[in-house]
Amino acid sequence: MSESAVQRALGTTERALSGIDEELERHAAGQGSVSNPGQLTALRAQLVQMARQLSEPPLPSKGQRLRGIGRVIADSWPYDNSLGLVILEAEHLYLSA
Repeated sequence: MSESAVQRALGTTERALSGIDEELERHAAGQGSVSNPGQLTALRAQLVQMARQLSEPPLPSKGQRLRGIGRVIADSWPYDNSLGLVILEAEHLYLSA
């Protein structure tokens, strides 16, 4: 595991968290464009755990890492949603780090 791969995964995870926070704010204002607050909050919780694991080595073995966030995005979000793409990238980089 290279430190640069971990840093890249952490940076992308932090971008995903910021995007979720922004979308939650839009939902609170009645202008949400994707998902719902409950699902966004659950995705956020998993991303927070991923960020914690990335920032506090050692990472769990690849078989023990958190999974499933990408399936939620792929199954229920529009394919061209930029937040969804960042979340998918964050999970991929986390699982690859």
